[in-house]
Amino acid sequence: MRLTETFHSIQGEGTLIGIPMFFVRTNRCNLRCKWCDSTYTFEGGSEKEIPELVSEVREAKEDWICFTGGEPLLQRDAEEFVVKIVEAGKKVLIETSGSLPVNKFTSISGTVIDMDVKTPSSGEENSIHLPNLSLLRPSDYIKFVIQDDNDYQYAKNFLNSHKDEIKCEIVFQPAWGTDLKWLVESTLSDDLQVRVLTQMHKLIWGEISGV
Repeated sequence: MRLTETFHSIQGEGTLIGIPMFFVRTNRCNLRCKWCDSTYTFEGGSEKEIPELVSEVREAKEDWICFTGGEPLLQRDAEEFVVKIVEAGKKVLIETSGSLPVNKFTSISGTVIDMDVKTPSSGEENSIHLPNLSLLRPSDYIKFVIQDDNDYQYAKNFLNSHKDEIKCEIVFQPAWGTDLKWLVESTLSDDLQVRVLTQMHKLIWGEISGV
């Protein structure tokens, strides 16, 4: 597996916010979101064999492993890695852009999938693999990164159009620098049944890699 880095941190966004995790960040992404904060994962990195990586993960003090990127599902041995670390007694949060099928991972117990639905400000709003919506479990969640009112309206319309398919939790996350109060008040005014969560790790450490 080709990695950018491994590190200890907390989960900074989504329904597991604040939980200590061991992060495995992979190299490469098939999308180019305009506000991406992990562009350093697009190239470089180093290869690590699965047995070596599983051993490192097994020794980590954290119960949760965050498998992220880049786009981790691009890795040819992603499924093998997830299965082996679950067998090692760890729980796995899989962060994915939503552009690739997740069916191989929803059948693995001990996992939670954090799947993006890209909004217009990303420039990748047509990337979603729609069959994923009906595959996500109640314990999974989909996430919309909201930068402006156009993104907000897009997310509202998307949820309305796919309300019969979505059975998991929904998270609205303000793009870094976007007014959190505006987003919270908008969802309350519209009575949206979503969670508004910011990027906790950036509030603590700022915009740096490795957290």
